[in-house]
Amino acid sequence: MKRIVLLLFTTFSFNISFAQIKNFEDERDYLFALSALIEQSYTEKYAENANHIYQEKYEGVMRQLFQFDPSSMNLVYYKTPYEETDNGKHTSAIQWLTKYVVPIFEIDTIIGNSVKNTITIKMKDDKATIQTYMLMSGNEYYPAAKENSLIIKSNKLLKIRNLEKRLNWRIAELQNFDKKKKALITYLNKKLQTEVAYQIKDSLNYRNDKKFKVTQEFQLDNSGQWLSVSVERKNINGNPLIERQMVQLKNVIGVGKDISVLLESKPNCVKKTTEVKNSPTTERKIETVDNLFFLHLCYEQNNEHIGNEIINLLVQLGINATKKAWYD
Repeated sequence: MKRIVLLLFTTFSFNISFAQIKNFEDERDYLFALSALIEQSYTEKYAENANHIYQEKYEGVMRQLFQFDPSSMNLVYYKTPYEETDNGKHTSAIQWLTKYVVPIFEIDTIIGNSVKNTITIKMKDDKATIQTYMLMSGNEYYPAAKENSLIIKSNKLLKIRNLEKRLNWRIAELQNFDKKKKALITYLNKKLQTEVAYQIKDSLNYRNDKKFKVTQEFQLDNSGQWLSVSVERKNINGNPLIERQMVQLKNVIGVGKDISVLLESKPNCVKKTTEVKNSPTTERKIETVDNLFFLHLCYEQNNEHIGNEIINLLVQLGINATKKAWYD
């Protein structure tokens, strides 16, 4: 049964190895495949001062763990002296003395060396973007040095077909898809900054009930799935309130305008949190769900081109959004 499962995974993994990411479903499959491949790509223990892998207990042997964390989009590498008493323990129960966090969007290339049994991760522009941590008292990790490369012992390069190429391709495709997401965020923030400027340049004509201060620009969470924005405005009593909106991009189905340009989502997919300060000591939080995500763009008139431009950016992410009603 195990051989059948392994064969099915290998077939699935190979089929997507050199395909392109066209939408969030493809991205999900790539994340799953990358995580599985990373877990197979390293050697559990090795002799630190030797050029080959030792399979038996040996003085100077190190234990290592290599994982992919899709929630933060980081590769995470752990290393610690080998202890026989750790055998059989869950990896979370082992005291790893050193931890390395590698942001995948900063990786330049991965180089495999089947002679030295190593995988070397090099970062873009040789920047030191790999954060190392040391386990200190209290079993807590504290930041140590930053590195521009990381060497991981691996005797899997000749055992897993095209391991180096598959790692590089998957990471490159995830990076390319991330660039498309960032193009959307850059566009929205540019429009938001222009809207803020309109409030200053034409303050008398800008609707008072629509004026706002940006408390958080448009951004995606670490997983690259959730779009959010936060603004501060005043309620009818003149008290400040902070409005925060969140929506998972894959749930967006349209772009329209009802005084303010908005994204329309599937039912109840927009999460909204409103914090109202009725006095310096009194605060109320209201959480609701909706299908409208307001972009706070209301000053310009006859601007349907904005809807077209946003739709084009969403299409690049495989989101089949359509133009909705457009009311200035």
